[in-house]
Amino acid sequence: MDGNAPHRRCRAPAALLRFPEDFRATRGEPMRFEALEYFVAVAENGSLTAASRGLFVSQQGLSKAMAALERDLGCRLFEREGARLRLTGAGHALLPHARRCLAERDELLGALTPFTRASAPGRVAAERAGCPTLHACAFVTDSLFSLLDRDLAAAGLDDVTIIEHSYAEIKDALERGGEGAVYALCLPIAEAEELRRLPGLTFRPLFVTEMMLAASSQFIRPGKGAFPLARVAELPVAYYNDAVLNDIIRDMFREHPLRNVVTHASNPTRIANSVSAGKAVTFSDSLSVFLAEPNRAIAHAPIEGAARFCMGFVYANDASPDATALDYVTRFEECFRARCAAYLADPAHRPIS
Repeated sequence: MDGNAPHRRCRAPAALLRFPEDFRATRGEPMRFEALEYFVAVAENGSLTAASRGLFVSQQGLSKAMAALERDLGCRLFEREGARLRLTGAGHALLPHARRCLAERDELLGALTPFTRASAPGRVAAERAGCPTLHACAFVTDSLFSLLDRDLAAAGLDDVTIIEHSYAEIKDALERGGEGAVYALCLPIAEAEELRRLPGLTFRPLFVTEMMLAASSQFIRPGKGAFPLARVAELPVAYYNDAVLNDIIRDMFREHPLRNVVTHASNPTRIANSVSAGKAVTFSDSLSVFLAEPNRAIAHAPIEGAARFCMGFVYANDASPDATALDYVTRFEECFRARCAAYLADPAHRPIS
């Protein structure tokens, strides 16, 4: 993953803690031009790495976008040939139509440019100059913003530049003085408490979430209560391959190692298919379950001794934090507390004091 790739309002599918849990068929929903643009770039480059560089998006986000497009269309668009990706028959059929759609979009926008306010001299630069920038971990870019998408748009908070980093990169930047940036993090409770005690930093915790089990009714039955770790360790498990998540899972199941991992890969579609088919369970988190649209096909259950996390914003006090970013954070916090009042009513989900 290109950890420093900027996102202009991240709308990627789930990543770190919000694992694939929306297993409903999406075929028939409107297709975004962005998805077609990504598809064409991957097709022309034959590589996610090269395409992600040209698009200025993370490789992980691009991979998820392609998986989502394949899921929406109900067919495979790419197959691997050595180190490269090549189009399947369906991919070859889609490519000319995708190019035509993008060309017509550009032609339409070009025709309207003289009539749009955005074409006024200096307007775009002025708008970008006042656009807040957040530096964030994957859970924030791939999950939190996607789950709150409509609420943020309604509150006028959808115009923000998000630059995704690994937790290690953010930690290193903070140790170097923060460089005036504002960071959005989701980290284990113990590490959040350590962060709060570090001198020279301001940490604004927003909520606490805990890992949960997500599966079909074959594995989870209503009213059966929490799953012991030892029981989860015996189940067929499919979960996302991410460095931070791998550490979390290892620590969480230290005394009861997972014995039946059927999928451990950066492939949300495969994980989703395994879970929806009743072949495996996966992991989610309580906030994602609270915010996600109801899905009768998938049930959720608490896990005894589940890892807990705190999400919040942090910046260095001596580095003159970005004023536009701080203002955005304040409005984001207000929006979240209004939308998630019922979630925060549970003392277990309130930020650490």
